[in-house]
Amino acid sequence: MRLTAGSVALALLVAAPFAAAQLGPNYKCDPATCKLPACYCASTQPPVANPPQFLMLTYDDSIQAAVWPQAQALLNRKNPNGCPVKATWYTQVLYSDPYLVSQWYAQGNEVADHSVTHAPIFAGTYAEVEGMRKWANEYAGIPLGKIKGFRFPYLNYTTDAIAMLAKMGFEYESSMASGTGDMVWPYTLDYGTVNDCLGTAPACGKELNAKGLWEVPMYSTTGPNGIAQLMDPYNLPTLDAPQSPEQVTANYRTTFDAHYAASRVPFGVYLHPTWIGKSVPVGTAANPTAIQDGTPKAAAVAAFLDYAMSKPDTWMVTASQMVEYMKNPVPASQLAAQPYMSCTPNPAPPNTVCNGLAGDAAAGNAAPETCNLVSGSFRSCYGCPAEAPTLENPSPPTTSTRKRVPTTCDSLWWDPVAGTCLCTADTCKYTDTARPVNLDPASLNAAAANGTTPAGGAANNGTTTPAPGDKQAANSAASVTVTNAMAAAAVGVLAAGFAAW
Repeated sequence: MRLTAGSVALALLVAAPFAAAQLGPNYKCDPATCKLPACYCASTQPPVANPPQFLMLTYDDSIQAAVWPQAQALLNRKNPNGCPVKATWYTQVLYSDPYLVSQWYAQGNEVADHSVTHAPIFAGTYAEVEGMRKWANEYAGIPLGKIKGFRFPYLNYTTDAIAMLAKMGFEYESSMASGTGDMVWPYTLDYGTVNDCLGTAPACGKELNAKGLWEVPMYSTTGPNGIAQLMDPYNLPTLDAPQSPEQVTANYRTTFDAHYAASRVPFGVYLHPTWIGKSVPVGTAANPTAIQDGTPKAAAVAAFLDYAMSKPDTWMVTASQMVEYMKNPVPASQLAAQPYMSCTPNPAPPNTVCNGLAGDAAAGNAAPETCNLVSGSFRSCYGCPAEAPTLENPSPPTTSTRKRVPTTCDSLWWDPVAGTCLCTADTCKYTDTARPVNLDPASLNAAAANGTTPAGGAANNGTTTPAPGDKQAANSAASVTVTNAMAAAAVGVLAAGFAAW
């Protein structure tokens, strides 16, 4: 989907009917040569007989105290194997609390990349993507090899930026809308895309230079009168006059049932948790705005999740778990035995070190440092920066004696105070083989010249911001409705909830 320069600060989707897109004739993928685990052709049919029904719950934007409770509340469920469900948070640096990012990861959830600033109109540059990797690794302790996916802010991407992600070594991206006619299982982009094929600048039939990069589509739901909806459907058709919570639940259920009864194409619930919390006043006395009470919206989503998880063989997974499944698909009866679906690490990591497991009750060596900057406060297990992170300097130096996570230990086992890895068993050993952080975009081309590119190549490094409408690959039949009032409210609640940076 393509946003204009006036569509700022929030990706609030969708309010337009989907036309019936086809997988051809421009899509030419030969299953005889495109084989798992490295390549998979787009298909509306399941990869095996009797597959599970997958459900992905994802959050976008900052991880901060103002949105933490409602995000946690929706995870109070279990998969068929008795393990707690997991979710993916596409995380931006701006307004995020690094210690909450550490907690999210320690719970077994996924931290994915969503840029540094989320700035309009296009935040898919190398600096935005790589800056978040550096910040998340150095101040939240997320191993680089565990930051596997990216979602473009505003779902606004270019063909060059897709190729850049592959060059950077990302395993998947999840920004393309999937509706009636192109409702496919996740697939690799070796032969291009089958999603977002409509509009004035479709990516279908174009060389993406993204071999091995998985596309995890964002699956739309169908609302009243056949209107397709994607993110935050409780705010549609307009924020001032949205559909009822009951209608939101009904829409989710109807579309989910269609998936479940047919080929069990995965299903998704895509939220900005800003909208599903309690009322938060923001703005100034002269110009007050507010995020209205979102608890009825949260209840609508929770009611659907309860319904979906009551269906046999339904599993709530992260996007990276979804990709792991696609590499080696198995029938639903065998999913519980897959290592990526296990409940907790074995042996269990300690909660006496600062790794996020002790949560907000952490004390002593398990407690994070509080970082008081001119712009506000946040917490980190890995020391405080001398200044607030920015796009130009996403991970400023620190004078703290705490040690950052090395490439030879997972942060769950790392004691940043003592600078020691506490893992003593083979099952918890970890070596991070991901591409090291390098804020110089020329490093991608240098790696390609040296034959060390981790995935497919691109003609350029994707660092140039396109002019509005120029090479915008994401052009579905869906439209985006973002008013200035929504934008101000969304940004305002983030800044009010976390007064930093």
